[in-house]
Amino acid sequence: MADFILRGGVSMYNTMKYIYSLAEKDFYNVNIKDVIKLVINNVTDVDALSVLGLRAEGVKVSEMETEEYRRLLPAMVYSLAVRTPALKPVVIGEKPLSDDQIYKIYQAVLNKGGGNTDDVVPEAFLEIKYLVKKGKPLPPFTADWYKNYIFAKVPELAAITNKNIFLLGASDIFFSMFYACFFEALSAHLEEYTA
Repeated sequence: MADFILRGGVSMYNTMKYIYSLAEKDFYNVNIKDVIKLVINNVTDVDALSVLGLRAEGVKVSEMETEEYRRLLPAMVYSLAVRTPALKPVVIGEKPLSDDQIYKIYQAVLNKGGGNTDDVVPEAFLEIKYLVKKGKPLPPFTADWYKNYIFAKVPELAAITNKNIFLLGASDIFFSMFYACFFEALSAHLEEYTA
């Protein structure tokens, strides 16, 4: 389960680089809808977008090839892991996951490299656990923390340019769609794994 979550975070990270590369000369050759559709149908396939002929390295994404931007990868993994208490209602056999099982999944993700870089992700495991226990809705999964980090730490992506505006606008749509599909796939994977 931890590997599944880890691959989901890596997929998010890679997708943002591919989306950024779309704003180069390939912008009108590849439809953003195709990019998003391909990723949300393959949430843990970290290289799903390579089939579109896109490249997410070198000059096309040089603004993302900084140490500060790379620090977003653990945060993306964490943003998914911190929501593992939402798996509580998933019934395995005849009973739901225990709090201990959920915590072990979360801890395993952190041990494999997930982490809340500079506390950029505003959610915490215990907060999500409390909301699930009380039957309250989780806060929406948005790209706000991602954009806040960019504005504070990655000036190359915060400058007002066509590529940057495209990236930041696409992140809003992508994050919410990705999470909905990821959580569904995670639940299905959990049920399949424990069958």
